[in-house]
Amino acid sequence: MLRKLSLTAQFALVFLIALALVGAASWLILERVYINQLKSQAETVADNVDAFGLWVAQYGRVWVKDNDKSYLGHMPVFQNEDTTGASPKLTPVNFYSKNPALAQREFSEVVEHSASPAKFRLTSHNVMNPNNKPDAFETGALKRIREEKLPEYFELAPSGFRYARAVNHKASCIACHGDANAAPNDVKVRYGTQNGFGFKEGEVAGIISVRLPARSFWDVALNVVGIWQLLMILGAFVIAMLFMRFAIVGRLKDLTASTQKISLGKPGELSVAKVDPRSRNELDRLASALTELERQIPAEIPWVLRVDGHTDVRPIASAQYPSNWELSAARAISVVQYLVFLGVPAQRLVAAGFAEFQPLDSAPNEEAYKRNRRIELKLTER
Repeated sequence: MLRKLSLTAQFALVFLIALALVGAASWLILERVYINQLKSQAETVADNVDAFGLWVAQYGRVWVKDNDKSYLGHMPVFQNEDTTGASPKLTPVNFYSKNPALAQREFSEVVEHSASPAKFRLTSHNVMNPNNKPDAFETGALKRIREEKLPEYFELAPSGFRYARAVNHKASCIACHGDANAAPNDVKVRYGTQNGFGFKEGEVAGIISVRLPARSFWDVALNVVGIWQLLMILGAFVIAMLFMRFAIVGRLKDLTASTQKISLGKPGELSVAKVDPRSRNELDRLASALTELERQIPAEIPWVLRVDGHTDVRPIASAQYPSNWELSAARAISVVQYLVFLGVPAQRLVAAGFAEFQPLDSAPNEEAYKRNRRIELKLTER
């Protein structure tokens, strides 16, 4: 069915298919760049959370002063308010301990209520604190990370970009999250012994879950591609179609019409005398016309195409071309050889050289020289 369409229609269809493929490839590449940019931002947040957790872990616990909102251990001390040393004035001060997980959770709560667009939290499939229960994305991420042993998981959701990084239990974590009976007493008092225990060193403890505000790539693309970009794409299509119509289809139609006239015994205007001898594009079309001619002219007619080579009046004397006779003949022979290469039967071709003795213009100037340096084609009998 495609072959029945005009060349212009076929070209338009192929152009549109190619444009669609390029557009789809560009879409996928830009979408990947967009997601990788979001992922890089989320990784930076997760790196900071990791660094904070490592800072707390190196001390085992951190102690905060007079903040009993959430803690594991309690240590009351007395602080001397008299800096002179003359009369000690002792005031009770309370310090409360937090392990790395608790410190990171409180850090995430501070960030949650801050102006920072990036939010994070730590969660697990086996949470010790019910407040850390995973949401739908985090549940799916935990499942994929544990089953497929992934280091991270991410997706661009309608609510924004979601990222999860696996957190593995270290030896220092097992004291609180290994055997429930061996856990510190303040941990058991605060969280009980039902959840958050039974882990082994190296196992996935949970994830650092990061949320970033992000629009869908479709929305981003609509803002990037404007009217000028669309006009440029349309302009490229129009230019390609005009080239196809006038540079290829139009010239093929003229050649076909001339060929049909010749096959019917009428004079045809092939205009081959104007062909630039350096151009093989026109020779390709000429070869097609000659092939069609051979099919239509009766076999008993001994027709040939004579290729005449001409030079300008200026003499030449080189090892390759001692005179204009050799140069004109070489020009004709090169055209004949190329037509044979394209499939024109050699017995239908004749090469002739006329040197400078058949000028079209006898004026002694460059324009005349250019006109006289030519190839002429004549359809005749042997």
